[in-house]
Amino acid sequence: MTSAWDEIEKTLVDLYSLPHNRMQLLATPQAEAKKKLNEIKSGIGSATPEDYHGPALFLRVVGPTNRAYSGEWWFEAKLLDDLDRAFSRIYFNDVDKKRVLRDMLRDLLAVSQEWNMIHEVWALELPQGQVLRGYWGSGNAQNLIAGLPLSAKGNRMLVGKARQIFFPVKNPLWVRKYQSLAP
Repeated sequence: MTSAWDEIEKTLVDLYSLPHNRMQLLATPQAEAKKKLNEIKSGIGSATPEDYHGPALFLRVVGPTNRAYSGEWWFEAKLLDDLDRAFSRIYFNDVDKKRVLRDMLRDLLAVSQEWNMIHEVWALELPQGQVLRGYWGSGNAQNLIAGLPLSAKGNRMLVGKARQIFFPVKNPLWVRKYQSLAP
């Protein structure tokens, strides 16, 4: 029986072996797949494969230097809906509400400031009748500022624990800007 990690690695090797992807690699497809697999393992402790059937909506937070269309990490829209609903009874001006949503998403998704400044939310809309293979797991805790010890001023541990989904492949035509969270 193949494990989810083996399945992900095989998928990545196949993707990285395609001629248009291979040109960009610094090492062999197998070595790059191992590197990516280690990155995934550091993000989620265990991976469970799941075939998602459309219609379905997944979201991704991005900053000015992050990839929106080709990004691999997504979360279910229900997380943002639940946060929006939880804070709807509290009066916030627009700037404060965006800050609170950014901070809560950063903490629940364990997104380090060095990886992502979180200025926008992008949507992956899986159309009716389409199926997309993903691998989900609960996000691992991460440092707010990845390169600093927790004892450094301003650094803290981000909780993680939110369900996150790694999609190795998706149709970029299904991706669109969803919401601004820019300060």
